[in-house]
Amino acid sequence: MADDPTKKFKFISPGVFVDEIDNSELPDSPADVGPMVIGRARKGPAMEPVTVSSFSEFIDVFGRPMPGNETGDIARYGNTLGPTYGAYAAQAWLRNSSPITFMRTVGVQDPDAATAGLAGWKAGTINNEPASGGAYGLFLWPSGGIQNGTSANQDGGGVLSGALAATFYLTEGRILLSGTRIGTADSGEVAVNHNNLTASACELYQTNDNGDIDLVISSDGTFANLEKVTVSLNPDKNNFIRKVLNTNPTVTNTSVTRAGTATANQGGKYWLGETFEYSLVGQRRNTIGVIIGSGSKNEAGSLTGSNDAGGVDLRNSKAYAAILPLRNQENTSEVGNDFRYAAQKSTTGFYFCQDLNQGAASSSYDALNQQKLFRFEALTPGDWAQNEIKISIADIKPPRGEFERYGTFNVLIRKLSDTDNKPVILERYDNCDLNPASPNYVAKKIGDKFMEYDIIDKRNREYGQYPNKSNYVRIEMNDDVDAGVTDPEMLPFGVFGPLTYRSVTITSGSQGMVSVSASARAGRSTNLSAAAGTVASLIDGGPAATFGLGGFGSYSGSVAGVGLLGGLNHPIGGPARSATAFTASVIFPSVPLRIQSNWGTPKDLKSTFWGAWTGRSATDTLFNDSIIDMLKPRVKGLETSPAAMHDLQFSPQQKGAVNDPLVISWHFTLDDVSGSVAEGYEFVSGSRQGEDQGTNVQSVTAASASYSGALDAGLDRFTTVLHGGYEGFDVQEKDPFRNTGFSTANDEKQSYQLHTLRRAINIVSDKEDSQYNVITLPGIIQNNVTEHLLDVVEERADALAIIDIDNIYTPDTENTESVKDRNNFTIKQAVDALRDRNLNNSYGATYAPWVRIRDSVNQRTLWVPPSVAALGVLSNTDRQQGPWFAPAGFTRGGLTEGAAGIPVIDVSRKLTQDDRDDLYDANINPIAKFPAEGIVVFGQKTLQQTRSALDRINVRRLMIFLKREISFIASRLLFDPNVITTWNSFKSQAEVVLDDVRSRFGIEEFRLILDDTTTTPDLVDQNIIYAKLLVKPTKAVEFFAIDFVVTNSGAGFED
Repeated sequence: MADDPTKKFKFISPGVFVDEIDNSELPDSPADVGPMVIGRARKGPAMEPVTVSSFSEFIDVFGRPMPGNETGDIARYGNTLGPTYGAYAAQAWLRNSSPITFMRTVGVQDPDAATAGLAGWKAGTINNEPASGGAYGLFLWPSGGIQNGTSANQDGGGVLSGALAATFYLTEGRILLSGTRIGTADSGEVAVNHNNLTASACELYQTNDNGDIDLVISSDGTFANLEKVTVSLNPDKNNFIRKVLNTNPTVTNTSVTRAGTATANQGGKYWLGETFEYSLVGQRRNTIGVIIGSGSKNEAGSLTGSNDAGGVDLRNSKAYAAILPLRNQENTSEVGNDFRYAAQKSTTGFYFCQDLNQGAASSSYDALNQQKLFRFEALTPGDWAQNEIKISIADIKPPRGEFERYGTFNVLIRKLSDTDNKPVILERYDNCDLNPASPNYVAKKIGDKFMEYDIIDKRNREYGQYPNKSNYVRIEMNDDVDAGVTDPEMLPFGVFGPLTYRSVTITSGSQGMVSVSASARAGRSTNLSAAAGTVASLIDGGPAATFGLGGFGSYSGSVAGVGLLGGLNHPIGGPARSATAFTASVIFPSVPLRIQSNWGTPKDLKSTFWGAWTGRSATDTLFNDSIIDMLKPRVKGLETSPAAMHDLQFSPQQKGAVNDPLVISWHFTLDDVSGSVAEGYEFVSGSRQGEDQGTNVQSVTAASASYSGALDAGLDRFTTVLHGGYEGFDVQEKDPFRNTGFSTANDEKQSYQLHTLRRAINIVSDKEDSQYNVITLPGIIQNNVTEHLLDVVEERADALAIIDIDNIYTPDTENTESVKDRNNFTIKQAVDALRDRNLNNSYGATYAPWVRIRDSVNQRTLWVPPSVAALGVLSNTDRQQGPWFAPAGFTRGGLTEGAAGIPVIDVSRKLTQDDRDDLYDANINPIAKFPAEGIVVFGQKTLQQTRSALDRINVRRLMIFLKREISFIASRLLFDPNVITTWNSFKSQAEVVLDDVRSRFGIEEFRLILDDTTTTPDLVDQNIIYAKLLVKPTKAVEFFAIDFVVTNSGAGFED
């Protein structure tokens, strides 16, 4: 029985009852789809597609476009020399349409990559050849450490502490010290002298009285090309080392740097890497320095508390200095000049819980043994996150009782350079807990998902349970915490610091530098762990030495060692010098910790964040820029996964392992904060263990016999940093994807650039995973990349690939030639090169020449590949009329009139009529410049050579549009009954779309056939509907032929 339509009304008393029924609802339509752009960007998710809907959103996610040639401290703050063409393409599209999907590229490599195919970079080769370059460290010690041939400041088993002050990376030659050498020359020694200049490396020198350092740069490892410079480690001086020396790695690349530029940069064979200018001051309660006059220090060189010794400022006073090569003697693959590995994300160390042992001093307390809880990982590979954000845990609250067994805490994502008095909070997550069943579980609130590339299936795979809510980080939970088997009372109370190189202690004797024996180093936290009596040269410049980073020293070729510092045999030097007694340690600076609660003059304890301190001193809260250098990744072979950081040691006594070149720089815990409101609070590492452990002070939690004592006192917040992020690019390239820098072999194992771009294309090759209707890699002209792209879109059959081609224009990131010489192309060269490729693909298109645009964001002009302008024209066409209109001509392709979405002001080559004819005949769409009309896209061919309607872009894009729309309608009918009613439903919905396109001049006629002649009973039995659509596409006018006939007087026009 049919339903009674009046049942919805309530009839009791008389009246008129009405209802409204809407049968005009339109069928669902697919979500908007835009282009896919693959290219570099300042920041953002990498090697995964991300969709944005506006240019402001693009900037938020990926950063502003970079026009290139932005000068500055490239080594510290990153490469801004190569334009990000993909970002300009995104801007061009988003000006008129949305959305766009963008994939940022970083350096990745084939799992079986050959040496030539490794991502990243390497500077020179560390060996005994002075011309070979490599990585070198400048090390400083307080003066007075040597007195009459013996080391001073060694009371109580302590040692004189020095630190790494700066690193140099050289492709050739050496950087030497000049001035007063320490020690006396052997008889018959020939002084190292050239033009009254004495200089050498691997020897101990004395700096000037004001702390200035005389450096000599040999660009080729000989005395023929020497340049002396005087530098300071004081950033307030005009001769500050980063102001005087070259900090642009690309200057060393002769493929992209002219000889004149190299000469202007002390020969152009080196660059200054990391410097630690704010760490070279004496360690006291009110300093962030690492230098101490005497006393012990942990192996990571971290601050140990209220040590008042020292006080010297090596930046402004006389000091001892040495320049030593950075290498690992035992494992020669671990050298300080080798960063050849793939991109990686930055991370924090693991957070760990409080000491739950109730009572006063906890003599067995060890941070390594505390339960690890979680860590944060940047969402994006590269160093942007570690250079921009830090993470604070705040408002830690203990459980409230039987019904609230888990405590809570807040997570604050802050700007790295902010201050505790004025925190800049980018994101906050309040009332987080460690209860996996709670809606406030920290992993649920922040997210833990991540992508990994499946090298077999050539696609990304997603892992994790909870969607990422943060725009900056994800969280990785400890397995036990995630399983809910840890003590509910646990809270994040401390965190492990960044990784750093192991500090060492050296002792010299009559034979030179001699390592400390096992018995002599007993009980010390710093040591040179090698066989007693092993000779390691520092002062005498004699036999090669390995010293530091890893804690080993050895005589070259005799005793194997593990270290990253090594002397060389007479690098531009003379005979060995006599040994001079010298006992000292070397510390590799790391991110400082807040030591006292009054640092930065906080308003109250709520403004006192313990842990990482990013100020320049205890009183100067301006950002310490050298922290950026402390957060950089470590050399190849030592790029230990931060996920395993908690397995590293703080001291050689831990787990009996002394061979790890990397250590955790520090561990901070609120359990080690001591003091009171009246006297102020202070971080003293080890104070949780109590007075019987030799700290002479008890922490608040030890004194109160409970961790809640610290929380009750307001000690409930601390900060840490991310570290180790790396883009995997060659820093010596202006553009990491320089076309002239690709390997000539079509082998991904031989080229990380080739592997990276092919991987990017593979990731978006499946149309069910990634939807787009246009795809482009602006600026990439490599045939083995663009043809892979064309193959992918032809197989997908739902997108147009816009490719750039060779012999059109060469930007200054490609070579050192002048603009004229590097662009001395003929149109015939471009035409012949494309024809030689024998492309026949209606899903591809290309344009010429390059165009000059005005960058309104950066107020610059620059040249960009034609794919950028072409994408903008497609966007403009879609907005104005539809994808079936020709994206060309003055109406839709007028670049001067703004059709590109970005201002186009010039072309790299003005085309004649003959040039345009030759290009168009070869299926290259010309971008013409006319005197009156301006710049215009003057062609719309695809790369199909076969004559058909599909050799035009408007027809190809029409078919892409129709297939997508009608396929979407069909998908909504899957699993419906295979009967005439379903057939008619499909036809009626599809014809609405087709009629709309016809009314908007996309097609002239169509016929959609779906009946028993197409879907036969046999197909019905196979669960198949088969329909046939006949389409007559509208053709665009490309040629207008008009005869102008001149007649005689009196002629009639009736016929």
